[in-house]
Amino acid sequence: MAERRDDRSYTYDPVYRHLLRARELSQLNDVPQDLKAEINRAVELLQQRCLYCEDQTTKPSPALDHLIKETFAYPWEDAHKEGRVSYYATPRMLTGNDEAQLIKLITSASKANMALEIGLYTGCSSLAMAEALPKDGKVVSLEIEKGIADVARSFLDRSPVGNKIEIMIGPALNSLEILAEKRMKFDVIYIDADKKGYVQYYKTIFEKDLLASEGTIIVDNVLKSGDPYSGEKYESNSDAIVEFNDMVLRDKNVHKVMIPVRDGVYLIRRMEDTEKA
Repeated sequence: MAERRDDRSYTYDPVYRHLLRARELSQLNDVPQDLKAEINRAVELLQQRCLYCEDQTTKPSPALDHLIKETFAYPWEDAHKEGRVSYYATPRMLTGNDEAQLIKLITSASKANMALEIGLYTGCSSLAMAEALPKDGKVVSLEIEKGIADVARSFLDRSPVGNKIEIMIGPALNSLEILAEKRMKFDVIYIDADKKGYVQYYKTIFEKDLLASEGTIIVDNVLKSGDPYSGEKYESNSDAIVEFNDMVLRDKNVHKVMIPVRDGVYLIRRMEDTEKA
């Protein structure tokens, strides 16, 4: 597996940030050694829990492992400077294997045939879904940045299931309209794009009837480095996530559960699909 650098799950946790700060301060002041030891132990436990969960999770397929490694190795900074992509697409944007395996499990358990991804990046989650689909299954992935889509396509084409993945380039709302006009429906929809667009993506999915019966929506980054509950505004666009989370919470038509995987994942289904009594 490729070195994860700054994208381990614990790095999204504000508790981890504050513990690191406490450890730093403890070195500058006359702090009892046993308190320093407790701070260090707390940091270690957060790291060990993350590593333990990773070790207990199914390892990526050779194709997915290669994609993850290639994403970290790709010269994103140079690509930005040379104008091949419009912004520095940091590997921290990568879904990562633990969440990819969760997405793959949900796709498989849903017996999905059609999957939609809003926000491609290098194709980690698209590939995970494609691996769980039957031979005639399809993933449609929406990406606004052509340069990034080209990189993803080059990675996905090396996979045995890359032919299952179709990339639509352009603003996601425009692409959703096109899919709705074609009357396409998706068994699994994964949202991991610009956070300010989350509310409208969610509304459009239901207004345009893009979610198939018994379908599941998976939404990434709903804990946004802890900002929704800490109020710290560590991330610049966390207000959009707070707005999205509040909207989903108020929506009485869906059954939802938020889980603290990586930067937070929301699992959402229609209430009629979960309340069978």
